[in-house]
Amino acid sequence: MGSKATMLYPSTILKGRGASDNHITIAMAGEGQDIDTGAKVYHNAPETKSTVESKSIAKDGGRTNYRGLVHIADGAENSSTAVECDALMFDNESTSDTMPYMEINESKVDVAHEATVGKIGDEDIFYLQSRGLDDDDAKQMIVSGFIEPITEELPIEYAVELNRLVELEMEGSLG
Repeated sequence: MGSKATMLYPSTILKGRGASDNHITIAMAGEGQDIDTGAKVYHNAPETKSTVESKSIAKDGGRTNYRGLVHIADGAENSSTAVECDALMFDNESTSDTMPYMEINESKVDVAHEATVGKIGDEDIFYLQSRGLDDDDAKQMIVSGFIEPITEELPIEYAVELNRLVELEMEGSLG
C-alpha cells in the first residue's frame, strides 16, 4: 500500500508428503497506483494442500491485479488447491484483473478457483447513511466487511494493525 507500482508474488514449494501452505494478500490501489500481487505454489509431493486468498480494493482510478500460478506435478496425487480472488471497486475509473494460471499434471487432484468483482453502489452508501453514518464512515464500514474474512484468520495484533492501515489509506480520499 502506498507505492505507485507494486509487484509481489510470494512462492511456496511443497516438497514433503502432506505439506501445506496458505497465502493471504490484500492490495489497495488509489489514484495513480498499479498494484500487482499474487502467489505461486508448486505441489511437488502427494497429499499437499494450498490455499490462496486475495482481496483487492481500487479507488480513484487505481488498478489492482491478481497474477498467480499453481503447479501440481505428475505424481502429486491427492493434492488440493483453492484460489479465491475478490475485488472491490469504488468507481468506474478503477480496474481490477484476475489472471490465474494452473499447470495441472496429475489427474487425482482437487483444484478450485473463484473470482468476484463488485462495485460499491450508491444505494449501499445511501442505506448506511439512512442509518446515521456519514459518507466516509459508510465506505469504511463496507471495506471493513469486505476484508473481514481475512482479518478473522490473523492473530488479533495483526488484524488490528491491518484495519488501522486500511483506515489510514482511505482517510481523506473517499470524497
